[in-house]
Amino acid sequence: MKEIEEIKNYLTAEERVLLKKYQRMSDEELLDVLRQKAEELGSLPTKSDVACFVYFKYRFGPWPRILEKAGLKPVSKGNLRRKERNKRRQMEMRKRTMDERRRRREEREAGECQR
Repeated sequence: MKEIEEIKNYLTAEERVLLKKYQRMSDEELLDVLRQKAEELGSLPTKSDVACFVYFKYRFGPWPRILEKAGLKPVSKGNLRRKERNKRRQMEMRKRTMDERRRRREEREAGECQR
């Protein structure tokens, strides 16, 4: 957990205490911290509103994605397109893998029939 040690270098003493608490939380519990902050503020929290923001970034990625994962912000069109593109690529890879397995099986079976 080298990254966590690097994160600690940027934290105040209070934030280090929070970091220990956050590390024990599930993703959903940590996202609840953001939801509660949004409710408290009455608006979307900014990075500076969230104590130990760097740990959220470490766990979830860029701030817009964090807000999306917490359900505080709709998923951006660009991110939706990226997700769809990745999903298509994964499906194509699975199809290629299945086709390759089928081809190998057929070759193996054809070789066995020739014996």
